[in-house]
Amino acid sequence: MVWFRSRLTAVIDFIRAENTLSNPFKNILRLASGDLIAKAMSFFAFVYLARILGVASFGVLEFAGSVLTYLLLIADGGLEMWGTREASNAKDLKALAAQIVPVRLLLAAISFVLLLLLLPLFPHYPSLRAVLVIYGLTVFAQAANLKWLFMGQQSMSGVARGLVIGQAIFAATVVALVHNPAGLLWVPVLRLAGDVATALYFARWFRRVHGRFSLRTSWRGMLPVLKPALTIGLSLAMGLLNYNFDAVLLGFLRGPTFVGWYNAAYKLILVGLSVAITYFTGLFPALSRLYVENREEFRVLVRRSTELWLGFVVPLVVGGTFLADPVIRFLYGVAYANAAAPFKILVWSAALVVLRWVYMDSLRATGHQALDLRCAGTSAALNVGLNILLIPRFGMIGAASATTFADVVWFAMSYYYFRRTVLPHESFPSLRGPLIGGVAMGAALWFTPLMDWPLRALLSLVIYLVVQLLFGNLRFLYRKTSRE
Repeated sequence: MVWFRSRLTAVIDFIRAENTLSNPFKNILRLASGDLIAKAMSFFAFVYLARILGVASFGVLEFAGSVLTYLLLIADGGLEMWGTREASNAKDLKALAAQIVPVRLLLAAISFVLLLLLLPLFPHYPSLRAVLVIYGLTVFAQAANLKWLFMGQQSMSGVARGLVIGQAIFAATVVALVHNPAGLLWVPVLRLAGDVATALYFARWFRRVHGRFSLRTSWRGMLPVLKPALTIGLSLAMGLLNYNFDAVLLGFLRGPTFVGWYNAAYKLILVGLSVAITYFTGLFPALSRLYVENREEFRVLVRRSTELWLGFVVPLVVGGTFLADPVIRFLYGVAYANAAAPFKILVWSAALVVLRWVYMDSLRATGHQALDLRCAGTSAALNVGLNILLIPRFGMIGAASATTFADVVWFAMSYYYFRRTVLPHESFPSLRGPLIGGVAMGAALWFTPLMDWPLRALLSLVIYLVVQLLFGNLRFLYRKTSRE
């Protein structure tokens, strides 16, 4: 009876937790609400495109999208994350914007020229070069986007609205204008329109609150910005190699159809990670501020974040492993059934990415970006080497396996450096509740093969949540201290 009463009290406390959430979590929740809507619209727009364009044309689009991520990274140079960190404590935001935006525009121009120079080297897939050139123009919209400044100031409600505006324009116009494979070229045009709309939204917001700022700068003024930002940018570049080098290499070695299957699996992974991506986007400025102002609150935020996402990744992995086939067939159709096999491996990579993100962001927020770069570089080198070795022989399975193994190394290194330099005495949260809940969830899925997959998913998730409540593992939402 005493045990039951204590568990009931934990449930009641959990229900009341919303009133005791700390400001960082409230800000992240505000951002998450809008960003989740934006990412959902983007995902369903691409599911629609996958069905309308067919596997081969969708593969061309996804191959171009993978190349675009490298262009955007070159154009950013780590300045968005560095600027977010600086804006979290800056007094003169106009001066900060005037310092960063011209550098980003210069890097965007370099990135676009580089694309034009390399264009003849890309495979001769139908419409690929035209898609790449139009996609490439989005680097200028990114360079002018002031979202990072408002992120640093933790104005999350307004940031969320800006994200929704861009994706709503893209999703609505895709459905309205793209009705067959001949509409492939419309997709990058509409992506560019959505990005420009987002940039205009933040520019108007900045002008209303802070006024105009000058775009004039000097090379001397650029150097203090570029040096710390490029360290972060190199780390992001290594992360990008981990994320989509496999898709790019598949495009060169196996063709657009394999990229279509593989990236269909990745799109579904990104849906599972969408809340996590939003959370960590909002977490970074909070960590940067708390590390300066209050180390104990910093420690608590790191701890609670780890507990939160440890509880999240277990059902992601278990559910993804058991339900990959029916979910992919339902969303994309039978033509994409081959995407299920790599998905079952990539879902483990997604779990490792989420767990390492806490420690990765902690290193960056506390000025240890050089250590984060070391982790990223080691993982990226391993990823590239394994992909080159495994893709020719094992195709998509080799690509997914290489990515997952590299993510194991990155997670281990990030946690090691976090324990050594940031919080030396902080232990990893208990695995008991999530693992037992995962076993129970897996058993529910294993013994219900004849049940419709949505019901299996719901039943197994309810079982997992009940186990977490019984172990008290949902109390991270309101617990102020958490040393175990």
